[in-house]
Amino acid sequence: MDGTVLDSERYHAQSFAAAVMDLSGYELKPEEHCEFFSMHSTIFADVLNKRHGLRLSPQEVLLRKREHVKATFKAELFEGAREFLERWHGRVPFGLATNSPIHFVQPAMEEAGIFHLFDCVTTASEVKNRKPDPEIVEITLQRLQADPLKTLVFEDQLMGVEAALAAGANVVAVNNGQTLKYPPDIPFLSWKELLKLSEDA
Repeated sequence: MDGTVLDSERYHAQSFAAAVMDLSGYELKPEEHCEFFSMHSTIFADVLNKRHGLRLSPQEVLLRKREHVKATFKAELFEGAREFLERWHGRVPFGLATNSPIHFVQPAMEEAGIFHLFDCVTTASEVKNRKPDPEIVEITLQRLQADPLKTLVFEDQLMGVEAALAAGANVVAVNNGQTLKYPPDIPFLSWKELLKLSEDA
């Protein structure tokens, strides 16, 4: 969801940085903003503690970050995402597998008007291991009763790509402006490009 369908990752990154500033006075460097996307908030808080000698409580950082997200977040879809989902809705089953918790996911999807377009939603609240572990993708595949080999997973972050591949699925990296190096055999396309490819399907 975050960074793939919804332009929400920036809210998470900005809110994490604000939480760290509030609690320690440390200002994240630009490269640390990018690094944030590769791990959970509590884990990254510990990384910053060790790296900069901070005394952040990871759980307190998470709670403060959530407060900032709640105060600033607006559900905005990437261009072409809604049209793509609507084009395929009812033709193939769609599942959402996200590292975000349910208390954020459902309101965000409902605000964006896309909750009804998914046959199932699996969140971090339901798994022991987040991406890049394949657990959340595997549970979603089970709920959809889908064959991994016949499943296409759309992801924007490397941890999501790794999780999908580990679950045995095919992957498309969605180009939403991020600058990451994906495996050479992974297609890299925007929602507008994916929608255009769908026109003759």
